Amino acid sequence: MSALLVLVLALIAFGAAAACGALLRPRLSAAASLLGSAALGALGAAGMAGARLRAALPLGLPPFALAWRLDALSGFFLLLLAVVGAAVAVYGYGYLAHAEPWKARSVSTFLPLFLAAMALVLLAEDAVAFLLAWESMSLASYALVMTDGERDEVVRSGFVYLVMTHIGGLCLLAAFLLLAGATGSLDFAVWAAAAPHVAPALRSAVFLLLLLGFGGKAALVPLHVWLPRAHPVAPSHVSGLMSGVMLKIAVYGLVLFSFRLLGPGPFWWGAAVLAAGVCSAVLGVLYAVVERDFKRLLAYSSVENIGIVAIGLGAALLGRSQGLVAVATVALVAALFHAAGHALYKTALFLTAGSLQHAGAGRDLDCMGGLLRRLPWTGAALLAAAPAIAGLPPFSGFVGEWLAYQSLLRLAHLGTTGTALLAFAGILGLALAGGLAAGTFIKAAGVGLLGRPRSAGAAQASEVGASMRLPPLLLVGAGLALGLAPGVLASPLASLAAGVLGGEAPGLGVRSAVLLALPWPGVRLAPALWPALAAAGALAAVAALALGRAARPAPAVRAPWGCGGTLAVQSQYSATVYAKPFRQVFGSVYRPVRALEVQSAVHPFFRTRVLYQGEITLVFERFLYAPAVSGLMALAAIARRLQSGSLRLYLGYMLAALVLLLAFAR
Repeated sequence: MSALLVLVLALIAFGAAAACGALLRPRLSAAASLLGSAALGALGAAGMAGARLRAALPLGLPPFALAWRLDALSGFFLLLLAVVGAAVAVYGYGYLAHAEPWKARSVSTFLPLFLAAMALVLLAEDAVAFLLAWESMSLASYALVMTDGERDEVVRSGFVYLVMTHIGGLCLLAAFLLLAGATGSLDFAVWAAAAPHVAPALRSAVFLLLLLGFGGKAALVPLHVWLPRAHPVAPSHVSGLMSGVMLKIAVYGLVLFSFRLLGPGPFWWGAAVLAAGVCSAVLGVLYAVVERDFKRLLAYSSVENIGIVAIGLGAALLGRSQGLVAVATVALVAALFHAAGHALYKTALFLTAGSLQHAGAGRDLDCMGGLLRRLPWTGAALLAAAPAIAGLPPFSGFVGEWLAYQSLLRLAHLGTTGTALLAFAGILGLALAGGLAAGTFIKAAGVGLLGRPRSAGAAQASEVGASMRLPPLLLVGAGLALGLAPGVLASPLASLAAGVLGGEAPGLGVRSAVLLALPWPGVRLAPALWPALAAAGALAAVAALALGRAARPAPAVRAPWGCGGTLAVQSQYSATVYAKPFRQVFGSVYRPVRALEVQSAVHPFFRTRVLYQGEITLVFERFLYAPAVSGLMALAAIARRLQSGSLRLYLGYMLAALVLLLAFAR
């Protein structure tokens, strides 16, 4: 295991050096990233199979020895990193082929470092190693977001991301210092052993800091503001890696500390996580359904799906606080299963968004249309990933949400009144988010792929190369396989969750290769029936259509009737029009702002030019972050007055500080 870890780091280091060093070969970097991802996959599979690794790298000072540990939990997330990392490496080979050389070199340099930093976060076993890897991950991802840094939009987005990620890092640092002070150690194993003896108030303070730190990186509401800014400006395969894996690294941190290192907590821990999950799931998809920018829509969808994962984690914490270990185990399996499905589908969707942009169709859904004919492979990947990310059967996204529903229903049945109310809130949040997610991706796939091209770029788009076509299709295929045989992943996840919670693994196994059973009677899932019925129906429809066409001559093609007028391309249903009912129903959330201007009119009923502009209000940015930024700027203005440039005044500051320190010491 140690040799395999060294091989992974050596391959990734070679990949970074190949792009920025003397070799100057970005393609070698992609190959090294692919091989490193394969080695990470072997390491993760070994961890889930029961292999254990513990190693330490002394830095010369006894308290600061970097400790590393491989177990089933880190092995599962390493597997996700390996699968997504391999797909991103192959896709990047074609994506960067036509990019400007310095951009290709920058991405090829920092992408392997990003992979290595995420792997080291998952393997860290002490506070120093974890924080070093965490900050390396944040800085590498910031450098990737800033790839196109000559544009003002990118600079602003990168700045917001950097500020939010370092606020989260400060929260983690404060939590680690509190635990180190209470236990006298920086080692995670010592923290886990000493957790029952730490004061409950201190453990709760640490949990709150960790929820803020990891929640910010996971983009839980209201700490999500960096996500819809950073993803649209980053290279598409980088966005896929950030959304597909980096957000799950924060989920790993929440699971590691909330379940293994801090020990059982009070009722409000689970309530806080579940409430944050419901808010994130509902608000994330509400913003996604009205979004025109495809990549920003996917970013808000990531907020929604991380909210669903948080609902599962919150249900697991609630179940453990009530002594319902079996329910907590199923809820934790639901969270991890959904995280795996989201990693596959969201990466595939970001890769398809990059292919559409690379083909010339852009990111604006209102400027797309007719792309399924011109990009059949990319369109097929998008059409398959859209119902998958919306949680529809037979894909794995449905299985994760179904397990979450079952755990919440069982929690409401067996828990206290307060637990039941929270469980029902989680069920309502899941139901609302699921319905809105289906509407969101009907809009994305229907408006973007069907109809006629709405712009010259969409009309002239052409299919991308094989290295950009295959990864999203393979990722969607992997998710479909997990949906058809969920027990293949659910069974080892049940053992993993039972080990984390200290209980027995429930019977989440494979029966007849496609049947998933829960530990309570009467609950079974056989998803193979749905694709079989769907395939039979599709074959019947295709056969009937073929027979009908063979039996009759081809009809003459005529222009559609347009109420006496000529139908233009702009007459098609657009993404903006599609979202109009949602803006009306949820107007209290969106707070829409509209402006209508008539530039010329020969008669009140015959206007020749009308300009309409409408946008929604980003509530948290306006009512939470804008006042906070204004307050900080006011404090900065006051502090600026203290910097007068007078040496005598500065000496006075030093004297005053010395007097205060002496008074305090006395």
